[in-house]
Amino acid sequence: MNKFSDLIIGKEFSLPDYFFNKKYNKFLFFDFSLSASYDFLRYFNQILLLNDYLAIDIYTSIYEDPILSIDLEEKNITPTIRKLYDEEYYFTGTVVIPPDLSWCAAQYYSVDWGVFAFDTNNKKSQSLFDSLDKDWFVTISQLKEALYDRSSFLYKEFGEDCIAAILNNYA
Repeated sequence: MNKFSDLIIGKEFSLPDYFFNKKYNKFLFFDFSLSASYDFLRYFNQILLLNDYLAIDIYTSIYEDPILSIDLEEKNITPTIRKLYDEEYYFTGTVVIPPDLSWCAAQYYSVDWGVFAFDTNNKKSQSLFDSLDKDWFVTISQLKEALYDRSSFLYKEFGEDCIAAILNNYA
């Protein structure tokens, strides 16, 4: 079984830093609560099953071991992950990852931007990346465009230095 420290560098993590211990090669950024966005969680549960991801582990930065392991064939992710919100684990950094570590979602605070990271050398992970509706996310190409568009939402949200640092670490 993996430990939190095997997955994430440090106990506190946030953009623009690259904070994954594993080298991933595709990234999607999000601005919703990983533990409380129930519309996304319902959608994501379906996409995981369609791509043959049958189990996920959920970690927080205060425990080395997963706080939840979800068998997606037996349980829907939405009511199960709600436990994070109800028990206030969402204040401590949330990491969602399958046992094979082929992708990872991480968000330190539920009000912070988070990152989905994918190892697209893994065919299932590539399929998952391709299957996700990108309207839920901000992509590297959108960040590249925002770097030179001072009127864009992303430029106003992050600023030039932060966007440049994200691109340096993730592109």
